[in-house]
Amino acid sequence: MLKRLIAKLTHFESNYPQEKAYLHLDKPYYAAGEDIWFSAYLVNSSDHAPSPLSKVLYVELINPQDSIFQRVVLNMQEGKGAGDFTLPEDIPEGLYQLRAYTSWMQNFPETYFFHQNIQVWNSRESDLVPAANFSFKRAGKGDSVTVQLEFVNHKAEAAGQLPVSYVVKQAGKKSGPRKLTTNAAGKTKTTFFLPDGNARQLAQLELSLGQGKDKAPVVKSMLVPLPTNKLDVQFFPEGGALISGFWNNIGFKAIDAQGLGQDVQGAIYDQAGTKVTDFTSLKFGMGRLGFLPEKGKQYEARIKAANGTETVYPLPPAQDKGVVMTVDNSKPELVRVKCYTVGYADGAGKPSGLHVVAQSRGAVFFGASSATGRDVFQVDIPREKFPTGISQITLFNQAGEPLSERLLFVNQNQQLQISLTSDKPTYKPREKVTLQLQVKDAAGNPVAGNFSLGVTDAHSVSPNPYAANMVSYLQLSSDLQGYIENPGYYFSSTQPEVLQALDNLMLTQGWRRFVWKEILQDKYPALTFPLEQGLSVSGVVTRYSKKPEPHAMVTVFDAKNIKNVMMGKADLEGRFSVPLPPLTDSSKVVVQTRDQKDKTQLLVNLESFVPAQVFPKVPYAPAPVSLSDPQWAYLRMNREQQKVDQSMGKGIMLGQVTIRGRRDLDANKSLADQNTLHSPHEVSYSVKTDKFPPGMSIMKSLMRRVPSLSEVNGEYVLRGVSSLNIGAEAGSGLSNEPLFMIDGITSDVNGVESLTEVDIERIDVLMPGAPSAIYGTAGVNGVISVILKRGASKSVTSNARLEGIALYKGPRYQTTREFYMPRYDKPSEVYTPDWRTTIFWNPTVKTDAQGKATLTFFAADAKTTYRAVVEGFTAKGQLGQATASMQVK
Repeated sequence: MLKRLIAKLTHFESNYPQEKAYLHLDKPYYAAGEDIWFSAYLVNSSDHAPSPLSKVLYVELINPQDSIFQRVVLNMQEGKGAGDFTLPEDIPEGLYQLRAYTSWMQNFPETYFFHQNIQVWNSRESDLVPAANFSFKRAGKGDSVTVQLEFVNHKAEAAGQLPVSYVVKQAGKKSGPRKLTTNAAGKTKTTFFLPDGNARQLAQLELSLGQGKDKAPVVKSMLVPLPTNKLDVQFFPEGGALISGFWNNIGFKAIDAQGLGQDVQGAIYDQAGTKVTDFTSLKFGMGRLGFLPEKGKQYEARIKAANGTETVYPLPPAQDKGVVMTVDNSKPELVRVKCYTVGYADGAGKPSGLHVVAQSRGAVFFGASSATGRDVFQVDIPREKFPTGISQITLFNQAGEPLSERLLFVNQNQQLQISLTSDKPTYKPREKVTLQLQVKDAAGNPVAGNFSLGVTDAHSVSPNPYAANMVSYLQLSSDLQGYIENPGYYFSSTQPEVLQALDNLMLTQGWRRFVWKEILQDKYPALTFPLEQGLSVSGVVTRYSKKPEPHAMVTVFDAKNIKNVMMGKADLEGRFSVPLPPLTDSSKVVVQTRDQKDKTQLLVNLESFVPAQVFPKVPYAPAPVSLSDPQWAYLRMNREQQKVDQSMGKGIMLGQVTIRGRRDLDANKSLADQNTLHSPHEVSYSVKTDKFPPGMSIMKSLMRRVPSLSEVNGEYVLRGVSSLNIGAEAGSGLSNEPLFMIDGITSDVNGVESLTEVDIERIDVLMPGAPSAIYGTAGVNGVISVILKRGASKSVTSNARLEGIALYKGPRYQTTREFYMPRYDKPSEVYTPDWRTTIFWNPTVKTDAQGKATLTFFAADAKTTYRAVVEGFTAKGQLGQATASMQVK
């Protein structure tokens, strides 16, 4: 049985390998107009070595309304990549989320993706920073909501006598506007009613802040949180079940409506109202308690809130018989597992055999069996067998059915030893800084690896000291269900309280890698998303009858460089997937198909990229809070840098602007401009028809304006050598005529001649060769594209789509940008202030065989402390993170 269990898990790990993504960011928060720089890591879940499975990583910036705001695609090599997001100057403020995943990761729950919350401010939109405190009181079928508002500017000065109006939005409706005015301290408050309902969690408070007679009001919106006094408290018996007649250890966790832990204290009572024991949470709303449930009794927890109200939470009902498993992780040399069979006095249903399996990230490292039905089965697992990270210990009966499970965390202290040393203890503004990076393994041997390094102004950029880093995320957070608050806390020390808090987390937070019952029943996830070793173009080739065209030849090429081409072949169902050729920023990718007889009378239906669904993440609907001193300093320095950028022509610092909507870039385009493949800069001649002689044929008139257009043997020909084909020889039976289109629809010369000059807005002419290459062989002799005036209506009897041609508009790799670093080693006649908060960023630092790397940059103007953060891994999956500081005086 033990071998069978291990074989099942081995099969799962071999056939359903999983990946983890991690992003190292230059800062924890940003402002409009800035860049979010990040280094991406992609590893195997099992050993955290660079993943060879996927080479494409999708990174998305998600706005507070859980919509994808921006997306980039990274080319991952040896598990590493780098990218950035440029935040537009009109980006709305709020708590955004970064998400990273591969195509393969979409075969598993979205919780396996990397997520990180980041705050974005927009001082270009407004100089006012709001803070809000909500309180709630039940009133009929809803809540009476009181909100206390406070407004200050970026100098931390109170915005007194500020006129404020607001509306409340819920379920597509909004209240009438109400007016307020702040007092001298910049504060005001109001009360409104919100009814219960499905739209309650999406209720918004929209504020309109007056800025004087000549300035438009500033509009700021915030989600109204759910009542925070409604705690969700759950209890988790160690091993999974509460068994009467035996001492039980029980973990518990209390979270508020935002999904964040709330410390609580209370007591356990039996059904007669007799107190059994008291309990108090230790950290982040988590704790543990113990008691001996009596047979036939029900138990409940009573918790008192700060306002004195008491809430009752029922405990799971106690079973009369079962198996209790306890795990003692406190001993230095071993982990002790004890299994007790309880309540089987008559022997009926008692397990005749027990099996203990210990595994971490899918790799089994220990197994033990008891062939007889003992009442107590003790297993001592040597601590040296445990890898660093979370392990799962599962107890099975003789039939291989899981009876009990327990998670535990073991730290073998195998992290990389990383040191960052500066060449001087202090620096002057704009002085050159040299850093020496030294990396060694746990045994002290130098190692080569891939790392990323960021240097920020510590006075204005102050991350949460317990925020996630590469080590805490990959070894802890990525293997647990749900949101982990302050994961760095669990790595902060080896004090008893920290170790106890970590074990409480193991008791209460669920394992997310797999469920034993599903594996034992051969229930595996459906693999509907492929492993991507590169970006590709996928789709279906059909005939005009919509029947698939089997074995159609597919050519994918760059219209800007037609030698840059990839070939493929469709299957029996007409489906194809062809790798994208190497692209540049200006590349335009064309897909062309032919049947087995080299004909192009086909249709190409390209698959559209569909991003993974976005789910709300903790914290839910966070209210704006007062800023910390470093955050105030950050916004002030951001304002100063904005002025510098404005003086250098890098941007314009806007006043108060109300964003009412985003311009639809296609709204004013003609039908042809929306549907044709070519762009304006690819047009050789663009001819207006308002000067055409009335009554003269369109083609004759066009010949007067386009020198390269002539009539040969009754055909209109564009003189030019095609780079795809030399053209048809006289008497060959092939046409030399260009491709004719009317409003993006293929036509012929007769269709064009049926038009009059008053119908036509303009005529675009693309000469044979590079300009017309985007239309493939259909455009080998050039293209004459007629764009009708808006409202003009002409019947076009030809096919409404280009034969065998499609333009790929799917994902493409982001072109890596280099982080700008000014050099101050040479004198300059122009002095430009330097108030950057990210001083240095290098996402691709490699140490040599001696574990060393040297990095240089120049200090900025502020006299402050710099904080350097380095993270990275080796080819064997060894992880490391370190910080260092230096002074600028």
